[in-house]
Amino acid sequence: METKFNFTNLLGVYLEGLDSEDKMTAFEIKINNGRFVFMMFLSEEDSARRDDLYIHLRRINKIIKLKTYGNHLKGDFEVWIKEKEKEVIISELDLQRNGATFNFESFLEQLNDKIPNSIPKEEKIATIRANKGVISELGIDENDKIILIGTRHLSIGTPQDKTLRKLYVHTDSELEVIEEFIKRLKETNSTVAWTTEDNRKNAPNIRNLISGL
Repeated sequence: METKFNFTNLLGVYLEGLDSEDKMTAFEIKINNGRFVFMMFLSEEDSARRDDLYIHLRRINKIIKLKTYGNHLKGDFEVWIKEKEKEVIISELDLQRNGATFNFESFLEQLNDKIPNSIPKEEKIATIRANKGVISELGIDENDKIILIGTRHLSIGTPQDKTLRKLYVHTDSELEVIEEFIKRLKETNSTVAWTTEDNRKNAPNIRNLISGL
């Protein structure tokens, strides 16, 4: 039997993610021995997945994807959790069995209560970078191409947010450097090009790319 639940407290971080340069939200919640990493990808180019809530269960290393329903701008993030998903979520908690009946809906309320209203940018990016292997498994943003190789001027269109946000995920540059780089890219209507891991030796430094714009 499926469990219906509304993660109403996602509203703050959802709006913050929509308004951010990286167009995503990510944060970790710890309950008992469980570590639950929430992630949403919110760029305009993410139309097929903007309603998807990914939860990485870090202790047991499993990912569940929940479709969220309702008017998100009014704080509705209704999900339907299947029995199989419920079982792995409970497994993540690593509970000591003492004969007591586990109240799953009370746990979801606890999880919802722990969702932050806002996330410091540095903390969000640190969470994303710590989980970039998981993001690659999800196939977000062509994650076979994760090595930055240069810039490219666009004669038609504008740079895609989901292409630029890979700078946060797949480089180790400081946030202020990335933000300056993105600002210059948008000013010159340019984007970045990525290649596969086997071309890592050709990866340039972001500061050098900035000076070339």
